[in-house]
Amino acid sequence: MTSAIQELKDSLHPKLRAVLEKRGFDEFSEIQMRAVPKLISGINAILIAPTGTGKTESALLPVFHHMLTDPLPEGFSALYITPLRSLNRDMMNRLEWWGAELGLKISVRHGDTSQTDRRKQATHPPDLLITTPESLQAMMMGKVLRKHLAAVRYVIVDEIHELADGKRGAQLSVALERVAELAGEFQRIGISATVGNPELVGRFLCGKRPCTIVQVPVAKTLDLSVKFAGESFGDQTKMIGKCIDAHTSTLVFTNTRSVAEAIGHALLPRGDTDVHHGSLSREVRIDAEDKFRAGMTRGMICTSSMELGIDIGQIDHVIQFNSPREVARLMQRTGRAGHQIHATSKGMILATGFDDILESMVIVNKAMSNQPENIRPHINAADVIANQIAALAVERGEIAIEKIEQIFSRTFCFENAGPLIREVIAGMEKHYLIRTEGGMVITKARARKYLSLNLSMIADEKKSMIFDVVSRKPVGTLDESFVISWISSGAVFVARGQVWRVLDIDEDRIMVEPAKNAKGELPSWEGEQIPVPFTVAMEVGRLRRLQNFADYRADERSVRFAEKVLSEMKKNRSITATDRLIVLEDSDEGVVVNLCGGHKVNETIGRVLSILLSARYGTSVGIETNAYRILLRLPKFLRAPDVEEVLLSLEPDHVEGILMLALKKTALYKWKLVQIAKKFGAIDADADYEKISMNRLLDLFDGTVIEKEAFRELFFSSMDVASAKNVVTMLKNHGMETKTSRLSIIGAEGLFTGRDVVVPPGEDQAILESVKHRIDEQDVILACMHCRKWKSKTKVARVPDQPQCPVCGARLIAALKPYEEPMFAALKKKTLSTEEREAETRMMRNANMVLSSGKKAVVALAGRGVGPEAAARILNTFATGDNFYREILKAERTFVQTHRYWG
Repeated sequence: MTSAIQELKDSLHPKLRAVLEKRGFDEFSEIQMRAVPKLISGINAILIAPTGTGKTESALLPVFHHMLTDPLPEGFSALYITPLRSLNRDMMNRLEWWGAELGLKISVRHGDTSQTDRRKQATHPPDLLITTPESLQAMMMGKVLRKHLAAVRYVIVDEIHELADGKRGAQLSVALERVAELAGEFQRIGISATVGNPELVGRFLCGKRPCTIVQVPVAKTLDLSVKFAGESFGDQTKMIGKCIDAHTSTLVFTNTRSVAEAIGHALLPRGDTDVHHGSLSREVRIDAEDKFRAGMTRGMICTSSMELGIDIGQIDHVIQFNSPREVARLMQRTGRAGHQIHATSKGMILATGFDDILESMVIVNKAMSNQPENIRPHINAADVIANQIAALAVERGEIAIEKIEQIFSRTFCFENAGPLIREVIAGMEKHYLIRTEGGMVITKARARKYLSLNLSMIADEKKSMIFDVVSRKPVGTLDESFVISWISSGAVFVARGQVWRVLDIDEDRIMVEPAKNAKGELPSWEGEQIPVPFTVAMEVGRLRRLQNFADYRADERSVRFAEKVLSEMKKNRSITATDRLIVLEDSDEGVVVNLCGGHKVNETIGRVLSILLSARYGTSVGIETNAYRILLRLPKFLRAPDVEEVLLSLEPDHVEGILMLALKKTALYKWKLVQIAKKFGAIDADADYEKISMNRLLDLFDGTVIEKEAFRELFFSSMDVASAKNVVTMLKNHGMETKTSRLSIIGAEGLFTGRDVVVPPGEDQAILESVKHRIDEQDVILACMHCRKWKSKTKVARVPDQPQCPVCGARLIAALKPYEEPMFAALKKKTLSTEEREAETRMMRNANMVLSSGKKAVVALAGRGVGPEAAARILNTFATGDNFYREILKAERTFVQTHRYWG
């Protein structure tokens, strides 16, 4: 044992040294050697090191040392805060042994914690409490738990990068200052594997207090590569299978749940793989983790559910299927491999297309150079201010406005929020959450109810059911934000590994059909669309320009595929967009703007162009964007030179103002406004988005702090205004130029986004078989229109080729839908109403069709929304076999799309 290791051991409490010996701690990792002595001295710190190198122990050993050395007050001496309940459970499993050996009480508290355990924590508080940001908010509402929080001496925030760039993090930063009001100053420790700007994250955690960065670069332990996985899904899953065979344990990360399921299904016959994602029940996920940890399975197909540090034992290899789109995400995921001191984390991206290959090459290079993206905390988020003012008012009954400002000013996220705090207080008073008197904020009864419904800054979203008109079965659900942002009649998206086209939206139900020959966007329940950052997309553009593939880590097949695409572009005299060139191409769909700007920049510029073109030419403009293209759906008279002229006339300073005009008319803005208003308490938490008038909303919140926050968050989360203005400035300064051209193979690749789409083979035949099966199983009422004494309920499949009445022998048989049965019974009356006479006429026409065409007419009439007129059109095509069922499906589709407009 080296003297440095012995010196470190000697600095720890004897009881802790004995437990380390029992645990078999023979050596310390680099992060432990560097962090533990500093943390024992009491400093605040951010610890950054690869996954599995002992960051957790680096933070906890000094805390345990002091808890054993110093007398513990009654209450929670230490808080261990993680972003996920699953991490809380995992951390509890890891720390239970330490607590038992050291004689320290350790407990966990989150949304699923039982009332029995909560009572125990109140009457016999643990020394160390593992919790989430939301549970910390809830604890501060109770008198007994606030008393226990007054004992806090240490706070550890694990996976701090997950919290720092969201509103949950902004809320937590104020919560920590509220704990400091109760407990006085305490030691703050943040833990992460991937942070591009650790100093700023240190300020996020500590405010203006000193904070030391202790960092062991993740890149030192990474071994990454890019491989071309082939163009067919079969080839891709075969390659994944070979990789699993070559290693003892492999994690296969996908960007979406549907792809995880599709790969899992393809590998199911192996018997040694499992699937793990957030849509699966907790029991199923835990079972998958246990099997993998025990070596019962060799491969786990997963999404971001496995990205953070849940302990699943030793992992040899990590595969990322498709580009992970962010450098930090790749570093976080591949860091799971090795997962022990001195081990190298081996990872591979399996890329599946031109954009995917180049993007993967860039991301691997940036990861190997230790260049993860910077964390961007929310600054002055007004709804977080409202939430925490309500919390302070409920906690204390009344509080001075100056005191509120002082508490907020100690945080990085709100250090300059003074004037905004006053504006928020005025808004809260207007909405009856608080009242003010003599410079004091005084709580009202409504504030406590508001707070109980808004402990989290995560927006509540209702779900819409996806319903397949072909099989008549539900497909899944979509989140409200995705429906509002993306879903309209004709839109294409992916669910359950299949591509769907929207036929109709009916309240909380979306009617869809399987879409042929189309790629689609990813619904947010698949895992939110991961945006490619501006920096990554621009380097992809640079790689296109220089074609210096030898400088990047990729296999020969990847390079050959990329070179082949660029060679085809040259042969076709097409122009390739780069970091210095925007190419505008004419297509049948409209104009494709090839811009290597990343998702948020392209979304920003796309929306600006759409409103300017709409205003100039008086036409509606549709937009679709991905990281490398903007598709503007335009009338035929508008071409690429027209769009180019508008783009070049754009001024950087006008971008924000134009965006505000553009967004105010969108469903996305309305949804965000409702979300923010709910978080302010200005709208009830259970208010239905659909039933709120847009005009009333705009009038109600015009010029208010709520409107300002809606715009701030949209600009922050959905767009990148600063980088978009940078692109416009480069065009002005000739650092970037534009060219127009006809549609190229690269431009055409992005007409529909969604590189992760897995389209099932033989889709058309599968659809028709599904239609046949569904119609065969459908109930039908056969009714004699001659004697009107006989009717029979049966399945379509059982109907004879030529139906006949067993009572009178006539063949004038109507094929009715079950809901028409009461109307047939009414025909026996002597006097018929006008409505009943119309029904009789329809049924006679129906029966005459069955008389002339037999069972074929019965099948046609069984289609959804297919009446005698539509059935007659189907029969008049004289289609047979599959074509006959295609005609039925066409009629059903027309009904779904038009029925709402019928009288």
